[in-house]
Amino acid sequence: MKNTFTQRIVLGTLALFLLGYVGLQIYRYTNSQYKTETANPYTVAESTKLTGIALRREILLDDFITGGVATYVTSDGSKVSPGTTLAEIYDSEEDIANIRTLRELENRRQLLEKAQDPGTTSFAHTDVLNKQIFSELGGIIDAVNRESLLELKTMSDKLLVLMNTKQIATGKQTDFNGAIEQLKAEEEYYRGKIEAEPDVIKAPQPGYFIRTIDGLEDKVDMDALDELTPEELVKLINSNKISASKRVGKLMTSHLWYFAAVVTSDEASRYREGATVTLDFNISGQKPVPATVKYVNTKRDEPDAVVIFETDYISEALVNLRVTQVEVRFKSITGLRVSDSAIRFNGTQKGVYIVLGEKLVFRPITVIYEDVGFVLCRENDPEYMSGTVYTGLQQFDEVVIGGTQLYNDKRLK
Repeated sequence: MKNTFTQRIVLGTLALFLLGYVGLQIYRYTNSQYKTETANPYTVAESTKLTGIALRREILLDDFITGGVATYVTSDGSKVSPGTTLAEIYDSEEDIANIRTLRELENRRQLLEKAQDPGTTSFAHTDVLNKQIFSELGGIIDAVNRESLLELKTMSDKLLVLMNTKQIATGKQTDFNGAIEQLKAEEEYYRGKIEAEPDVIKAPQPGYFIRTIDGLEDKVDMDALDELTPEELVKLINSNKISASKRVGKLMTSHLWYFAAVVTSDEASRYREGATVTLDFNISGQKPVPATVKYVNTKRDEPDAVVIFETDYISEALVNLRVTQVEVRFKSITGLRVSDSAIRFNGTQKGVYIVLGEKLVFRPITVIYEDVGFVLCRENDPEYMSGTVYTGLQQFDEVVIGGTQLYNDKRLK
């Protein structure tokens, strides 16, 4: 009974304390002379959207698909050497179906042979295999989220080899000879159903293979991009494209490619040759790519200009771009966000006043970015270190954004 009475007194005292504290804060807030905001880190990334065209050094292959059906051995964006098989031309769709089944069987057999190869199993340890398996699983989940089907196939094959290797390493499976022999028999069956050997088309020189032909492959002098005018670029963007071609494809002969767009002369001032930007083509499964502003083609008294970006990122999706929209992201900036109404001057020093305890204190700032209604200030600016004491604006400082008669060390009522 005594303990219960004591507990009630303690709880009552705590409740009164909390009510008093909350009341004090409400009173201070509603009766404050100054309106404040908290200084917190904030990141801005300037960006703009442009419509333009992808430009590459491209050569058309001399081979045509006539009198047969093509199956491509090399995927778009793949790097090839002279003699690399690009495509095979078969007599019928049935032959195509049989060869695809045959290659799938060959792939499955080769994965099993790799899993039981002594060079693979002799160095296989369960702990290492488990880590590799979980790593591949994580990669597969990421590839699924990005809808990267080409990457997904490669990762799935690696995972299958790891899991089969673990079966042998742990003694759950002696070998896969029975399955391998069965796959070989199926391969022979489908190989026998192919009526004729295909015509093989090979790469004549090094490059990156692209199967799509659009008729714009040789419309720009790639050695004179710095002379490309807005009128020429608009004409190119609006030109008619080829919807279908009998050619096998083309080769991109350089690892560098370009994206060109028309901008106004005012907008051109945002671009500096040599500056780094990020290009986001908004393609599912394709990450934004870093690029460099290669050329900014301007002329005095002309209303428009041409900006040309250069990048060396290559993928199946990127090599098939032509006329498209892109989001150009400039360098991001992070600093302490402060409303521009908070900025004051103490003599010639720009800064803000903060509420520190029961007084106002002036904090100097270095503005690194300005926008409508706010600025970003450099955080932990070494210029404002005085020995071991930092006198500049800091995160969580309560910054005064309204009021009059502000001065350093002013006492607050």
